[in-house]
Amino acid sequence: MRKPFYNLRVRFAQCEMSQNEVARAAGMASSTMTARMQGKQPFDAWQIEAIATALQIPVEEYGKYFFDHKRAV
Repeated sequence: MRKPFYNLRVRFAQCEMSQNEVARAAGMASSTMTARMQGKQPFDAWQIEAIATALQIPVEEYGKYFFDHKRAV
C-alpha cells in the first residue's frame, strides 16, 4: 500500500524540495508537516494553500495532492 499523500511527495521531488523545506516555506513546523504527511492529523485549509503556493500547485489540482480518494477510511 502506498504512503499517504504519494502525489504530494512526488511534487516535492519535482520541485527539488525536501519535506522540511516545504514546511518552512509554508510557515509550518517540521513536526506539524510530518504529522500531516503521515495521515495522523488533517491539513488545515491555510496549510493546503501555503503548501500549494510553495509547490506551485494550482487550485484546480488540490484534490490530486491533498485528498487521496483511493485510501480506505
